[in-house]
Amino acid sequence: MSALDYLLKYVRTGTAEGDRSFLAQIFITPTQFSQLCAIEPGGMRVLVGNKGVGKSAVVEWIDKVAKAKNLPCLLIRPDNISSREMPSSPDIGSLKRFYYEVLLRTVGAQIGAQLKGLLKGDAARLHNEARQQGIVEDDFIQKSLELISAVALPVSKINGVQLAKDLAGVNSPDALIKAIGSQLLSSGNVFYLLIDDTDQLAAPDQPAHLNRIWALLLAVRRLTGECSAVRAIVSLRSSVWTRLTSESQGQRDQTDHIRGLVIPLLADDAQMQNIIRKRMEKAAWDAVKKQCDPYPIFFNGSTVTLPSSKETRSWDSFILKSARERPRDAIQLIKNMVDMAQQGNSSLIGSQEAALAMKVYSSERVDDVANEFSLDCKSIREIINTFADVDFESDFEVLRRHLLTVPSISSIQIRGMVLRPDVDEDAIAILRLLHETGFINPRVVDNTKPRGFRHILFHDDSNFVKLANWNSMQGARWEVHPAFRTYLIGVKQAQLARLPPAK
Repeated sequence: MSALDYLLKYVRTGTAEGDRSFLAQIFITPTQFSQLCAIEPGGMRVLVGNKGVGKSAVVEWIDKVAKAKNLPCLLIRPDNISSREMPSSPDIGSLKRFYYEVLLRTVGAQIGAQLKGLLKGDAARLHNEARQQGIVEDDFIQKSLELISAVALPVSKINGVQLAKDLAGVNSPDALIKAIGSQLLSSGNVFYLLIDDTDQLAAPDQPAHLNRIWALLLAVRRLTGECSAVRAIVSLRSSVWTRLTSESQGQRDQTDHIRGLVIPLLADDAQMQNIIRKRMEKAAWDAVKKQCDPYPIFFNGSTVTLPSSKETRSWDSFILKSARERPRDAIQLIKNMVDMAQQGNSSLIGSQEAALAMKVYSSERVDDVANEFSLDCKSIREIINTFADVDFESDFEVLRRHLLTVPSISSIQIRGMVLRPDVDEDAIAILRLLHETGFINPRVVDNTKPRGFRHILFHDDSNFVKLANWNSMQGARWEVHPAFRTYLIGVKQAQLARLPPAK
């Protein structure tokens, strides 16, 4: 096997499912991990993050460690949720009552499936009684709550220091030890309830379906309030959370019940570098090339010439800056480069392989945006394509003039609002969506940074792009993210190829 064959194992998908067999060897805890794991009695957290940032990996890691420590923990996804006929009324009260009972039935069923070894004595009796046919609703709820309490583990039986060390993995456990001791193990019993991929419960483009997601969140909140042993974590995509809190027909009045429980999952530069390097180190170890810098094992030279440019960067900087702050992006870019090297019978990845890989990778990122935000704007790909005629870096006035023309290319709607050409409000609505997708970001002066500037990402300031912030938008330079530039170059080349030859 070549060195690249060993690397391919660790970059094939970048998904929680694909990484499951070696998750324990490569998992890097996020900086928000202490806030997430150390849940107070009767508390919950809503883990919000972009697609590909690692939400599923985080909850799978907590589940894996908890079960290894015999700490009661259930990981539930929408396809595990016990199905019953939905109530005819779409109001939030009816849906909340419905999902509360569904949640309890699902927890009871999954205790029997995932935690069968804990069903002894009173716990076994309560499990059987709660699952009896014909039991009245009040009795069912009471017995279900008693069942959860019965299988929960008293904090006195949990070694908090060892649990924190195991959860921290390769990172320092110091902050986690303190947080777990003061919060998770402060009193009572502990039962982790993890609900992943919550947005798959409904079609987020339909306001009535948004209410289903709200109802599940509020049902989990009720469960943690009525059974303090339950420490719940619910994961949700950032774009869905944005819809939940902004959609005019959604339940925006519910936001204050949940907002304080939200933990945004972010991957900063240091986190991304650690994730990439850890996988390369494991691949190098497998290739019996230990205790050395892994980059020369897989890459040709210390720098790469950027695609369609003479500028050079280090390999780690190139991967990092192309990755949209999403670990999965970085992993899939490396996978594309491995594919190109192997197709060309090269033993190392060089600038040529990087350029070929970026053509595939950049197009895939546009596909990702189109899939992720098509419910918000069916024309998102067409909007992106218009930027083939715009410089990758521009001032606000140039960008504004372009955006004013975009609604004239076709009928465009953003979250139900029909856009009009030559209207600033609608131009800013397009820019706001593009900022949310990560396609374009403002760059502002910041003398505290090594290069004298910083980019304002959507999660840094989700309200930066709005009419009331006109002066700040005007003062920024606007940059198309590097992940999309190769795609736009391809769009421009295709446009030129279709032009009739000059006479």
